[in-house]
Amino acid sequence: MSFFTLRKLPGQCWPQLPDACLSQVWAAYRALDATQWLAAAELEHRQLSQLNELVDHCREHVPFYRDLLATHGIDGKAIQSMSDLRRIPLLSRSTWQQHFDRFCAEQLPPGTVPFDEDLTSGTSGVPVRVLKTNVFYVWWLAFYLRDLEWSDLRPSGTMASIRSTLKTGVDLEHLLQGQRMRCWNPVLEPLLETGQLFGMDLRQDPKRQIEWLMEINPDYLLSHTSNLELLANLLLEEPRTFPKLAAIQAISETLTDEARRKIETAFQSPVRNLYSCAEAGYLASPCPAGHGFHVHAENVIMEILDDGGQPCRPGETGRVVLTVLHNFRTPFIRYDIGDFAALAAQSCPCGRGLPLLTRVEGKARPHFKLPGGRWKHSSELVHVVTAVGAHHQHQVVQRTLDQVIVRIVPGREWTSEHGRRLVEAVRGFFESSIDVRLEVRERLELSPSGKLRSMVCEA
Repeated sequence: MSFFTLRKLPGQCWPQLPDACLSQVWAAYRALDATQWLAAAELEHRQLSQLNELVDHCREHVPFYRDLLATHGIDGKAIQSMSDLRRIPLLSRSTWQQHFDRFCAEQLPPGTVPFDEDLTSGTSGVPVRVLKTNVFYVWWLAFYLRDLEWSDLRPSGTMASIRSTLKTGVDLEHLLQGQRMRCWNPVLEPLLETGQLFGMDLRQDPKRQIEWLMEINPDYLLSHTSNLELLANLLLEEPRTFPKLAAIQAISETLTDEARRKIETAFQSPVRNLYSCAEAGYLASPCPAGHGFHVHAENVIMEILDDGGQPCRPGETGRVVLTVLHNFRTPFIRYDIGDFAALAAQSCPCGRGLPLLTRVEGKARPHFKLPGGRWKHSSELVHVVTAVGAHHQHQVVQRTLDQVIVRIVPGREWTSEHGRRLVEAVRGFFESSIDVRLEVRERLELSPSGKLRSMVCEA
């Protein structure tokens, strides 16, 4: 039986036909069902073929790349290997920002038309503008379908979605109360049969979120990782049960092993997560057999590089560098996204030829500057603050060399003694009796995209 059920067209029940406007999406999804089983060498060959189409387009119609490719002597169909690709210099976020107009294509291929634009969340402090096309969205929807199938999120069930909506006014008021919608994805409604979607804005009080989930009793739950962890902390204090909940999908932020264990324990349901970004769409999804994350190689060429810009050894964590294969409007070639990940040493036992990530660490946490002038990575401070316990969420902000603000959402067991220990622990990390200001809050402020920056350096 097919994982998806096509919506019946009037007068057509057998053989089934997909909706005419969305037939490209269905065809793309069916193509992905075949390409995932190609051998790794064949996948790379086809990636490079598509890359040469993109590079030829850039040489003709994208001013920044026209000059860059000429400078480095890269002419027609010149990229025949990954070594050839590495002749193109890495692209930084700051370069993209400074020269954005020169990254915009002067002309698009026939059949490709402007669609809309997006702006990254700016978690790294450098938001990036992205222009997209109809073809980009065809592939985005196709990978969405593949991710649902790999994660076993069956569309016949009901989905609860608690995420940032950017709504204001009356629309926000409605979403804060929770809305019922007739399908998971309105764009795909003419194509597929799905259950109902229950939506709520992330800005709703977490305790009300839990009450709402109890009321609607969904089959699946989707939300930001930091929000799921906050809800899990509340549930561990005051357990509730969700009888129908079959799986949870964490989005937008890195899901650590610790967070996964906590969420699964609290909700008594497995957690899935995907790796995506505004610049490229879907990057990687969990292997259906549970062996890591398969890169969506039909969408991106993903390089994992060391500090010298060379490919990392298998299992070694390195910087994620992306080449997006289907955005001809604002092309990203060898774009340093600022994330970190590690590739598996061997091909996946599931039989798919797609590259396999063993670890995705997301954006690098910042370094903090100590009063003596030395820099120290904040990952150690995360463990120091977490170890104090008795709180649901935290955020550490270094304002100046000698002033740090620690914001805490307290748990039921929180006391002044926890506050004293926390201040001392932070001073210990900074190796100085700096001014540590403790702010106890009911909620922490999120970015417009719904992300929580737990470590912030403003010094």
